[in-house]
Amino acid sequence: MYIMLTKKRVSQMNRAKLARILSTLCFMGLSAAQAQDSDLFSQSRATSLVMLKELGQKLQSAMADGGAVNAIGVCNLQAPEIAGRVSAQNQVNLSRVGTRARNPVMGVPNDWQAKALAQFDAALARGDKPADMEFSETVVKPDGSKEFHFAKPIVMQPMCVACHGSSDQISPEVKAKLSELYPNDKAVNYQPGQLRGAVVLSRSAP
Repeated sequence: MYIMLTKKRVSQMNRAKLARILSTLCFMGLSAAQAQDSDLFSQSRATSLVMLKELGQKLQSAMADGGAVNAIGVCNLQAPEIAGRVSAQNQVNLSRVGTRARNPVMGVPNDWQAKALAQFDAALARGDKPADMEFSETVVKPDGSKEFHFAKPIVMQPMCVACHGSSDQISPEVKAKLSELYPNDKAVNYQPGQLRGAVVLSRSAP
């Protein structure tokens, strides 16, 4: 059956029905998009936590075996290896950035990562718990494709001051090793509880 709608023939009731249909279709589309974002969020969170857990365990082990000098090797060599392996396994781009970079090659945040760090810093100032902090967004790139961004904060722990604390908290041996590996190091003068940086993840989005 063929029905043609015109402004004169569409009754008030038909307009209401049409509005309900359009509203339902829009809601269905919105719900599907929200479900996709929720899946990406959960997957990205899990992937980031895998890296944080493995890196944390290796750092604690290195500190126990050889102190802070030994732990520097974990951040210098093993952390990029962990990030690369987890990235490849999950088809994402995963790395760490800092509020002040130790490694200027891979530790400097881009625009969206700097935005995430600013939000984390503000949340810490409000007294929010670091474990509850997360950042996510979906953006449309210039070529029309979509990209999903996720970040999880890295907050200074007491043991971190041995490499990231003030000058009197860092031993001469550690200072020498940091100077050797990171001649442009800016990641010092932090105290426990401060925002050190973030694990950041980007991936293609449908």
